[in-house]
Amino acid sequence: MIQTITKVMKLQFAALLAPMSLLLAASLLIGQETKKSENEKSVKPGINERFLDPELQVDDWLKRFEVESRETFHEREKVIEACQIKKGMAIADIGAGTGLYTRLFSKATGPEGWVYAVDISGPFLKHIVARAQQEGQQNISAILSPENSAPLPPNSLDMVFVCDTYHHFEFPKGTMKSVVRALKNGGTMVVIDFERIEGKSREWLMGHVRAGKSVFRKEIEDAGLTFVEEVEMAGFKENYFLRFRKE
Repeated sequence: MIQTITKVMKLQFAALLAPMSLLLAASLLIGQETKKSENEKSVKPGINERFLDPELQVDDWLKRFEVESRETFHEREKVIEACQIKKGMAIADIGAGTGLYTRLFSKATGPEGWVYAVDISGPFLKHIVARAQQEGQQNISAILSPENSAPLPPNSLDMVFVCDTYHHFEFPKGTMKSVVRALKNGGTMVVIDFERIEGKSREWLMGHVRAGKSVFRKEIEDAGLTFVEEVEMAGFKENYFLRFRKE
C-alpha cells in the first residue's frame, strides 16, 4: 500500500512541477523507489499518513511550522549559526516541510553551495520550489523521497539536517543507511528533535514522539555515525540539538 501511494505521488508531483522546473534554475530530482529491507518493519505505522496526502494544504502547515511560538522557528538564526555552515557546502534538509531551513541554508551556503530539500510530501516540495523561484534561490534541488530512504548522491554531502523529523522516520534503519551513504567522510549530521521525558514532557509529545533522545542517538550511532556533541540552545525548552560525524 505504501509503495503504491509513493508511486502515484511521484507521478503527480512530476506532472505538477514539469512547467515550473523549466523556470527554476535549481534541479528537481524525484527519488527513485527503494526496496524495503525484509527485516525492517515500521516503527510507528501511520505516523506519516497526513504528509502522504496529495491534497495536503501547505498553508495549514505554514501556520503551525513558521510561527514564533515554535522553538525551531523562533531560534532559527541561532540554529543556523550552530550548524557551522561554510560557503560552498552541500546540505540535505531531510523532512524539509515548508522549506524554512532549506531557504536559510541556501543563503548561508551561497551560490557556490547546494541544498537538497528532501520530503515525502509532494505539496511541500511544490511550495519549496515556488518559494525558491520567487526569491531567486537557484541552488536548491527538491527530492521526493520514499518513506524508507533518502535518495541522495553517494559521498556528496557536507551536512545532513533533520529538524523535528527524526521521530517521523518510519523506517529509521533504511533511512539512516542512505544518510550515511550520502555523507562525505568528515561530514556531519545535525538532529533536532523533541525531548520525550516521562513525567516532564507534555502529553502530546509523549504520544507523538516514539522514543527519547538516548534511543535516537543509539540508532544513529548504530548506523555508523559518531556522536560529537549536544549543543546547548538557550531558547530550546522542548527541543535538543545533537551533532554526529561520519569518520
